[in-house]
Amino acid sequence: MMIKCSRCNNKAEYVLVDYRHEIVDEGEVFCGHHAFDENREKCPCCYDYWIEVYDGDTKCDVKLLPTYPQGTLDSEGCCSEHP
Repeated sequence: MMIKCSRCNNKAEYVLVDYRHEIVDEGEVFCGHHAFDENREKCPCCYDYWIEVYDGDTKCDVKLLPTYPQGTLDSEGCCSEHP
């Protein structure tokens, strides 16, 4: 299953999550080009931390990398898994 970016028709590679990797904003997803627009942030340690995306009660076969809303990461720029 291919999920498309919320901003264009490219393949989604990132999903918007909070500090604890909980999906936010109804699972907004982005391609690599749009993942860090609007001041979204990247944890330097999450280069291979995959988030499983679900469709309702059914698990989709999709894993995406995390992107974070501005101000979500700790003072060192890391998520809860990498403080």
